[in-house]
Amino acid sequence: MNNTYRAQCQCGQLALTFTQAPVAQLVCHCRDCQTISGMPYAKAAFFKAEEQCAQGEFKAIEMTGGSGKPKQYRRCSQCNDFVYATVDALTGLLGVAADRLGPPFEFQPMAHVWTSEKAPEVDIPQGVFQFPKAPPFRPGKQ
Repeated sequence: MNNTYRAQCQCGQLALTFTQAPVAQLVCHCRDCQTISGMPYAKAAFFKAEEQCAQGEFKAIEMTGGSGKPKQYRRCSQCNDFVYATVDALTGLLGVAADRLGPPFEFQPMAHVWTSEKAPEVDIPQGVFQFPKAPPFRPGKQ
């Protein structure tokens, strides 16, 4: 069965629609994600970019990722909610804020990444894959 996945900001002006399930789900502890999310970590679902999947206006915050390549965090131009990111090191994928996705999406992280920058008060459950920096795999690559 083919589900449609939709993410949107709180005011609904910026939205994303995908026809395929995410290829990866991660909890990121990097300082950039902490700053953007306002939380000690960000929960992200990575989807293959689809033509016309994004609707609405955004403001982009440009940064340099751990790979040394650019990344853009995109917030709604109206309500300022962070909705998704593009990361040059992950060509063809969009990193969507998991808390902006509605049903049928269920967050089931594969790993915690950038744990070297983890906030001290955050505990990661036993047995969960953890990587001090970026994971050795690339979501969506076989």
